[in-house]
Amino acid sequence: MCYSDPYHKIGLRRNPFIAPDNLEIPSQRWLDFGFSQAPPIQKRLFWQVIGEKGAGKTSHLLHWRQQTGGVYYYCQPGWKRWLLPPVAKIAYWDEANRIPLPLLLISLWRSRLINATIVAGTRDNLAKFPDLLGFEVTTITLSTLCVENVLQWVKNWIEAERLSPLIPVCLELTTDNAKKIIADSQGSWRKAANYLHIWAAQTANNVDG
Repeated sequence: MCYSDPYHKIGLRRNPFIAPDNLEIPSQRWLDFGFSQAPPIQKRLFWQVIGEKGAGKTSHLLHWRQQTGGVYYYCQPGWKRWLLPPVAKIAYWDEANRIPLPLLLISLWRSRLINATIVAGTRDNLAKFPDLLGFEVTTITLSTLCVENVLQWVKNWIEAERLSPLIPVCLELTTDNAKKIIADSQGSWRKAANYLHIWAAQTANNVDG
């Protein structure tokens, strides 16, 4: 029996919503929510990106780090959260809400001494602590899971996996399907990607011949 890849039948190399090897999003897949430009380095700034799990905090931190360089620190749960967050001209602290207050204040003080820029992904508002230490605070709240953004996001990711510009793609998300995925995902881009992976797989497998 001759095997034919189901995604090739619909004009794609693979499922566009397969889990990535890392969390850095390539430029052709990036969706601009108005926060694509990274903060300036070493300006005594504290940028906090607030959102629930799957809202896109890590994606934004890594997207900016691609522009600026600097250190990235992920605060793990449990006892490992008692590691001192690193300081540099620009540092990215992910899940900063887990950082114990004494360590947060120590690293903020060390950052202040070199006028560092700190970018924090967090589920809680941490603004009062850097504000007390003289940082200029910017708060970005991610709540961008809406029909317009999801449809554009899906289009970007499908185009990134197109087999050829000459081959039509037979995969298109309807507005009704987008609304259902948004409702089921409860504000999480990560959950939406899982639902879209299933949708793409079902569409590809249901194509004849």
